[in-house]
Amino acid sequence: MIGLPCVAVAATMEGVNEENLAVPPVEGKTLVYTDTEGTASFGWLDPVNDFGNVGLGIKVYNEPFTAQQTYDFAGCLMAQPDRAPGDNCTAPPDSGKRFKLKTTETNGPIDIVVDVSADDSVSLYRVIGKFSNLTDASNSVGGDLNAIRFELGFGVGSEFMRSSVGDGLGFGFADGAKLSIGPVGKYPGGLFGGSKVEGLPFFSTEVAPFTESLATADDGDVLETNGTIATQYSSLFGDWRTLSETPTGWFIDHDGNPANDSILLAYNAGTASAPDWQTYEKVFSTTVEVDADGDNTVDTLADRWDPNSINFDPSVADDVGPIVDTLGEGDAQDTVPDAISLNQSSAAGLYVADYNNTGEGFKVLIDGEAVAIDAFAEWANQPPKVLNTSDGSLYATWRSDEGEDGLYELADGSFETVEAVNATILADEAAYERVAGYVQGPIEDLANVNINPTISVGAAANWPTCTGDGVSTTCSFTFRVTGLNGAVDDPMIPDTPVEPEPEEPTAASSSGGGTIFGCTAGKPGAPFDPVLPGLVLMAMGGLWARKRLRNA
Repeated sequence: MIGLPCVAVAATMEGVNEENLAVPPVEGKTLVYTDTEGTASFGWLDPVNDFGNVGLGIKVYNEPFTAQQTYDFAGCLMAQPDRAPGDNCTAPPDSGKRFKLKTTETNGPIDIVVDVSADDSVSLYRVIGKFSNLTDASNSVGGDLNAIRFELGFGVGSEFMRSSVGDGLGFGFADGAKLSIGPVGKYPGGLFGGSKVEGLPFFSTEVAPFTESLATADDGDVLETNGTIATQYSSLFGDWRTLSETPTGWFIDHDGNPANDSILLAYNAGTASAPDWQTYEKVFSTTVEVDADGDNTVDTLADRWDPNSINFDPSVADDVGPIVDTLGEGDAQDTVPDAISLNQSSAAGLYVADYNNTGEGFKVLIDGEAVAIDAFAEWANQPPKVLNTSDGSLYATWRSDEGEDGLYELADGSFETVEAVNATILADEAAYERVAGYVQGPIEDLANVNINPTISVGAAANWPTCTGDGVSTTCSFTFRVTGLNGAVDDPMIPDTPVEPEPEEPTAASSSGGGTIFGCTAGKPGAPFDPVLPGLVLMAMGGLWARKRLRNA
């Protein structure tokens, strides 16, 4: 992948290079290799977008847009929603925008190569991704990570060379600091800080961000976070957990479809053998007003979003944006009072059959609706189901603990995947009814970090990856991502195996091979055969004896 240097004036990102990727995917994964031969891999991309279409899992879109009414971008590096041209980089949140990159090796670099073409302008691109910790929980730190390193350069694996000052490649800067749209990394807003799409936060009203280290702050070609996990996360879970070590949660599958995201209700703060199910009650302020109509004037009390209040108003509650605008996600400078607070309690204490003598359970806000939750003790007996609408009989029951990702158990005792059952339902939707229920599983987002760096490509003079035909110039650069923990040794990045030079064929024996006693005398370049003199003397002796007998 490293070629001869040439001169280009600028670069426009054209697409993701596939030479070090598994195409087509291997066992549902776009493996990212350390070379073009597939020698080793430290991570992979999820190749399936939110519409179920299989691709690389990552794509460049050259769609100019302005972010935060200030920063002009030429395009973005994101997942593959493949919406109408112009609608991808600016697609709304929760629309499958983020590529899903998984690291499987602590301190193992993952190299995404981007092809570029030369033009006459500097271009700024936004990176929209999700980086997940899938490292080995059996290592010395239990799979924990505590930092991310982003690098720009050329080549992959052991041949990677970091970019340098003045070569036309670097991270975006604004106001003397590296530019990112939001924190350069942060845990999902549905858990920390809130999100206008992911909803109100579960664990904390404050964002749990990753912060760049001072050691790389002035370096345009590397961005490394400071090795400290945000208190909002670390006070509960320590360092950044690998997926297999995230705590278990109870969720409500409110639409009865396990293929969609479920809503977290409680988490196990104890162990599998001694569970301690905890939750956080969202307490809506009865005095804080928010801007419900976007006219920059507060006008509506926050308790209009409270599903357990007599003031609940579903006509405004379907948009949690005004509430989020008062929290860490929307109020980074903490200039307005929070519209909600979170009170920790046991799941069994909050989720009861008769909450506050209302005759029904505690209600949670889901898609603008006040949804009553059953008593905690009943959750294990109420998984999502599918019924036959003709007679109300059971068609299938969701078993989250079956198979790798859960399976439906049909009424006859056989099992089907969620994809197969969903296909059956879609083929005749009137014949089936989905029933909401409760499911247990890992809180996967505790292993996920949303990443938001920006990349500037400009004058690409002397890039070592450029080639040209005298008319146009094409180049490539590498966006390297590494999940870090300094307590673990760096893995060895293997060199690409080199094919041995073929050996010169040896001359065939005139005797057709023979045994090790075969004579080699007379062959050009053959060594002296020590057996030969003895054979000659024996032959001469035999002739002398025959002559004596004949003359006798």
